[in-house]
Amino acid sequence: MVMVTNLLLRIVHIELLSSYSTKDILDLIRMDSRFPSNLLDSIWFEEGVFEREQHRIYLDALTEWLFSRGINPEQFIENMFSRFTSSEYMSSRIILRSYLPFVPKFYETDDVRRLSLETLPDRQSLIEGAQVIFNDPVENVRNDIMIYRCEEKDKLASHYMPWIEALVRYAPAFLTCPPYESIQTLCFQNTVAEVLAKHNMPILIDNKTVLLHGRVIGHVVPFSEAIEKYGLSWSNTQETSIPCIRIDDDVTESNSGTILLKRGAYYGAPANIVKISYQAGVTHPDPFAKLMSSLVRQEFDVWQPVQKAHEALLNAANDSVVITYYKSDDSISVNDHHLMRNVPARILRNLLREYTATGREEYENREFKRDPEICMDPLRPNFESRLNRVVAHVEKVSKYFEIQRHRRGGFRFKPNCRIVFKEE
Repeated sequence: MVMVTNLLLRIVHIELLSSYSTKDILDLIRMDSRFPSNLLDSIWFEEGVFEREQHRIYLDALTEWLFSRGINPEQFIENMFSRFTSSEYMSSRIILRSYLPFVPKFYETDDVRRLSLETLPDRQSLIEGAQVIFNDPVENVRNDIMIYRCEEKDKLASHYMPWIEALVRYAPAFLTCPPYESIQTLCFQNTVAEVLAKHNMPILIDNKTVLLHGRVIGHVVPFSEAIEKYGLSWSNTQETSIPCIRIDDDVTESNSGTILLKRGAYYGAPANIVKISYQAGVTHPDPFAKLMSSLVRQEFDVWQPVQKAHEALLNAANDSVVITYYKSDDSISVNDHHLMRNVPARILRNLLREYTATGREEYENREFKRDPEICMDPLRPNFESRLNRVVAHVEKVSKYFEIQRHRRGGFRFKPNCRIVFKEE
């Protein structure tokens, strides 16, 4: 099982929270039953990781969701990265963490963007076993090649490459440098049939000619044609005879105007081959200045609008309850309705602090007896009677959570929905 970081999905999530309503995003996350129950948490938390297949499934579902709304996914992706790299909403810690082993090199290099591409295979778990081929600049323009493949061909997503292209293209923008001027996938591992499967566009192959609704869109050719066309050497000679489809005419999705199959590209290749073109010799005296500035500002108020939008989405996506402890009058409310105060409120407060921090549900009476805020007389703690009062109050809101006295000397906190605990 290969795990990948949530960096790209977090960028996507921030764009959705910034541009769409909670209801719209709920429609997306409910459209595929394969999404895990902790999907939103895995996307949001900075240490979140995904199975690589789940990552592909989500981005494929998002692409289909955009198609259904008449939105060109490539335009969405372009808008998303343009906003993300020019704002303070960057996932600074995640990005910085990936660069840490290479920081000295970036201060010494005379070409930040070349080094960014060189280190990409070691920094990006999304791009499997990538190989980067560097060519000499022509008129100070580099045309470098990145080759990578998905070994699990049966788990390819239909519309994955535009997301990867954008992640690669905008990588230098995290480092106070312009993104690469151009990025183009020359060969796709996806077959033509896989790309068109959800668009009611059946193809017909007649004597190596590929037809769509009676129109010639391409031809079946050996992979060696692509290798020769782009001047590449290929170590696995058996793969060069693999049949691919070369697209000779763009195929467009009518609702959004998205180009599904790109003229000149090869589909069904044994690997993805990407060409990155950019001006050579771009550098910056402090390539990490932008990331550090973003990191500092996120400690203050810049992140709050996105944080609030995410919390609203979580509350809508799950049955949830908001429990608030008020320090001013030592009381607790549930969904803004007063529940209890004084010692019973403190018992529930301590329990909820631990539960929301660690997820722990089993508790020992002696933990609370030692707390002078709850049991002021250690010789006569009388904790059991105080706990009985808490249990009696909690029975009024048992549809949200329960306290079960299931054994002597201890009890269990049983949440029946998502718990949001705050102290004010």
